[in-house]
Amino acid sequence: IISSAFRGHKSVDCNNASVTFFFCCSMMNAFSEGLCLADKSGLSPQTLLDVLDLGAIANPMFKMKGPSMLQGSYNPAFPLKHQQKDMRLALSLGDENAVSMPVAAASNEAFKKARSLGLGDLDFSVVHEVLKGTGGSG
Repeated sequence: IISSAFRGHKSVDCNNASVTFFFCCSMMNAFSEGLCLADKSGLSPQTLLDVLDLGAIANPMFKMKGPSMLQGSYNPAFPLKHQQKDMRLALSLGDENAVSMPVAAASNEAFKKARSLGLGDLDFSVVHEVLKGTGGSG
């Protein structure tokens, strides 16, 4: 799906995938931080999921991953180790094109921390466990 819009253009396919995975990784980190913030501030994370699903920020990834994250279940649909590799490629693409990517860099650090804890084979949403352990600050 990611590369089908650009099929036949290898460099564009790779760049499109890198940019797309950058969004996934960054969104997952922000989502995880938000869930941590809700929990630590006395809000119900489940209520937050319900509210997010009603507004402009509603998206399939939050709807699909949120409930399993709240349960601490990280069966790999896309392993974190592969997602972190893709984040490195996105950061490299940013370097090649002189684009500053501080959000991507911070997200990559959280993914690297998860890999260092032996979580690389689990779903990339397991980064939530890292953020929970650091109070949501990566």
